[in-house]
Amino acid sequence: MTHRMLAALAVMVAAAACPAAHAQATTSPPPLTEDVKPIRVSGLGLRVSNLERSVKFYTEVLGLQIDAKVPNKSGQIVEYLLGMSGNTQADTLIVLSQGDVVPDATRFGRIVLVVPSGRKMAERLAAAGYPPAKIVDGTNIVKDPDGYTIELYQRPAAKP
Repeated sequence: MTHRMLAALAVMVAAAACPAAHAQATTSPPPLTEDVKPIRVSGLGLRVSNLERSVKFYTEVLGLQIDAKVPNKSGQIVEYLLGMSGNTQADTLIVLSQGDVVPDATRFGRIVLVVPSGRKMAERLAAAGYPPAKIVDGTNIVKDPDGYTIELYQRPAAKP
């Protein structure tokens, strides 16, 4: 038997073993109506190993603002909502919560921040102890305290 035949056989066996999952995967959802459709991307959440250290990095080094603090039942802050304006309704948020950073969690992708000068922000991060691999004019890549990748995106100059 060829590899293709074995792969096809494996798919058929899996579909027969779990018909509900196969049917669900091929069934189309109902039409997306305005009362169901998402309004906007609110942000992303990161689990961090040291909440206060990460809040300090994102606010004091990168310049984000604390939009809100979320306490647990005993009043201890367990989550911070960070943005650029301080308005949770308008900001795209980075939500930091205390927890274990599981292996490979930091490989999810990257956080992209638009900055006026990638070089100047990269130099700022280097001075704060978070140096990028290299500092260039334009877009730079750095890591936060837990190793999450942050792209300091400098938009290209407008063409005349």
